[in-house]
Amino acid sequence: MVRSLESGRPVVSVRTRERDGVVIVDLEGKLMGGADSDPIREEFRRIAERGSSKVLINLEAVPWMNSSGLGVLLAAFIQLRKAGGAMRFVHAQERVRGILTTTKLEKMIESFDNEEDALASFRH
Repeated sequence: MVRSLESGRPVVSVRTRERDGVVIVDLEGKLMGGADSDPIREEFRRIAERGSSKVLINLEAVPWMNSSGLGVLLAAFIQLRKAGGAMRFVHAQERVRGILTTTKLEKMIESFDNEEDALASFRH
């Protein structure tokens, strides 16, 4: 977890869990890129080292992301795809969904409203 220099409060946190052979990455906080996203980059590095090929990004607790934060997710997607894996999003809030739509990233990475549907999509 990274803490803001101004407030000392966490900026972004990342936790992982596994379900049905899918690594679920639960993100919490504003995804702004830079040093604030180092924990996310580090977690994606660990996921790649384990050879996990199915990753679901839970955006339920991400109220906002800027272009740098989006770049962090896109870099992880590209790395995973080159290794033959797949990534999906779940629970994107309205503002984040708008960013995914505007950037057309939603056309590359499927997004789901609930975890069950997202997990099922990996089985097809």
